[in-house]
Amino acid sequence: MFSLITDLSKKYTEHWFEQLIDGLTIKEGKEKYLRNQVNYVKKELIKVSEWIFTPPQNAIQEFSNAVQVKGFWYGGSFDLGVHINKKFDIDIYMIYKENDGFSLNLEILDGECMFTTLYDDLDTIHERINKDLVILKALPRTHAIPIELHYQNKVLKMDCIPAIELPKNLLLVPDGWNDQKKINLKSEEKGLNKLNKKHHGNGTKLILLLKYWNWHWKKPLKSYVIQRLVEEIFIDHEINGWKGAVRTFFRESVILFGKHFDNELILKDRVYTYKSILNDYNKKQVSTFNNKLRHANNLAKNNQWEKLFGK
Repeated sequence: MFSLITDLSKKYTEHWFEQLIDGLTIKEGKEKYLRNQVNYVKKELIKVSEWIFTPPQNAIQEFSNAVQVKGFWYGGSFDLGVHINKKFDIDIYMIYKENDGFSLNLEILDGECMFTTLYDDLDTIHERINKDLVILKALPRTHAIPIELHYQNKVLKMDCIPAIELPKNLLLVPDGWNDQKKINLKSEEKGLNKLNKKHHGNGTKLILLLKYWNWHWKKPLKSYVIQRLVEEIFIDHEINGWKGAVRTFFRESVILFGKHFDNELILKDRVYTYKSILNDYNKKQVSTFNNKLRHANNLAKNNQWEKLFGK
């Protein structure tokens, strides 16, 4: 009898996880709406980025005259299909390219220059084209410029990140207000594709499930950290049932963070391969990541699923 009850409980829990994952996915109609609104912002941004300062009054205006928005790159969760159907922002990299006849000294570009140029372009859209596009936070910024677009009684939020196109699928983006760094979003796609190939698409599902845990716990971890932890852990571990996968994730995450505190390299940056992505966060943030993972690990070991994911 005890064995029968245990088996029924296991099936019920796995079924509950499957239903939860299915409910977290952005459905086709909503995704089409989201992309249509993002495309509207793209179109207007291309238009206003063509305008020039005559004459330019400072180095930032000179930079603005030398570049124009030519392309876009969906970043983070939205493009990789690991966003959840809760309140989330869409990361959009606004890619500027040099205009003909200009030659930029990319080495001296910093976050202030790139953020200010994008901010001015977005503000021009708000002031001259569409008041329903609203910039949510003023400069200075360290990661992105958050905006929202009001349309048909809905509000779409986006995190807009300025970027300069470089060769070999690289982008130059702000690293805070005073510096710059390179990223390679194609490498992010390859990492997730490799995971899903090994686990027949279940890598994305597991990331969705863990992002829901993160959302339920008021987002103690950055979404990108969750994604990279899943990729690193489940290259070597199997996904055999959602309960087992969740236990494995928290257990191995705690081990990985222990290695980080022992100065071992984990979660290697895709471009700057000599450092960890955790170096992009301050010590207090990394300590919070670790503490929340340890707490969740204890709950998972004791089958306290409601405390992890709610009822």
